[in-house]
Amino acid sequence: MQRGSLQVVMHRGRKVWRAQWRENGRGRTRILGLYKDISRAEARAILDGILAPIEQSRARSRMAPAVTLRRYVLDEYLPPKSRVWKASTRLTTEQLVEDHILSAFADRELSSITRKELQAHLDGLAERGLSASVVGHVRWQLSAIFRMAQSDGLVSVNPASGLVQPRCKAGAPKRTLSVDDVRRVELILEPRDRLMFRLAVYEGLRPGEIVGLKLGDIQPDGLHIQRRVYRGTVDSPKSERSRRIVPPTEGTKNLLTLYVETLFDQSNEAWLFPSEALSTPISYSNVWRRRIGPALKAAGIAGANYQVLRRTWVTHIAQAERDATIRAKLAGHSVDVHENVYRQPDASALRKAMRRLERMRQ
Repeated sequence: MQRGSLQVVMHRGRKVWRAQWRENGRGRTRILGLYKDISRAEARAILDGILAPIEQSRARSRMAPAVTLRRYVLDEYLPPKSRVWKASTRLTTEQLVEDHILSAFADRELSSITRKELQAHLDGLAERGLSASVVGHVRWQLSAIFRMAQSDGLVSVNPASGLVQPRCKAGAPKRTLSVDDVRRVELILEPRDRLMFRLAVYEGLRPGEIVGLKLGDIQPDGLHIQRRVYRGTVDSPKSERSRRIVPPTEGTKNLLTLYVETLFDQSNEAWLFPSEALSTPISYSNVWRRRIGPALKAAGIAGANYQVLRRTWVTHIAQAERDATIRAKLAGHSVDVHENVYRQPDASALRKAMRRLERMRQ
């Protein structure tokens, strides 16, 4: 049981009672009042009132049964989080926690895990070649898990609060397609597959948003993005920013008109890209594996995916539209993500920027 300390000190030219104690491993200080107004007994009573809930929390922590990290994560941490996470977030996060946190500390008691061990674990993940994004997510989840455990009184200090993001190996350059690449692929694809390809590389739609389109989403002002399909499950868009209207390019609009005329079901609730059953949308991964991927390979482009197509759109739209806010609005994400994650200026764009700077200074 800590009692803290009381001292009479000068504060702004006046004698005051100063209290000091420790809370969650850190020193705390508070001025309780003027020395002439408060007796030592009264100052002690104030300090005891401050310390009482702290000591009660520590007592509960000492009396609590030993809880392993796996038990706490599965029984206490993930259930409330899963209620607010989207299905895609839940699946990826649960997999990350299982692979990179529970695999290392599953059977350890929460209170026995130290900051030094957690930092060594993060450093090890970086040395294994995991990306900075994955390591950063592991660090964030560790902090969130132990922060909740601390609020539950199972640990007195959050050992993940001071973790440092280790330096990770640089990943491969993020790829984009050139204008000529896009044109070559379009010449190879059949109308349906060419339309899906264009919606990704000309309109910047995510694959789940493409197959989530219904005929009723095609409006005079553009394509209304209201849903997406993730691993066969129809869901709401990735975020509120993802709910948007995307005016199609003329080439896409013309191809879209011709393609819709070939559909059996012309109702507003019909899927734009239906499966053979008509009642469900087509699998975008199957279309890529059987159609678009082979077309890219035939055009001399290997190793691309839907993310490359979307990154291509973000890079090309930056050359056509200078306003980053408009570009981010069309893409359905924040300006920061648009500029720092997706956009990949090529060497020619960098050279042009430097030439513009030189002309400006002449």
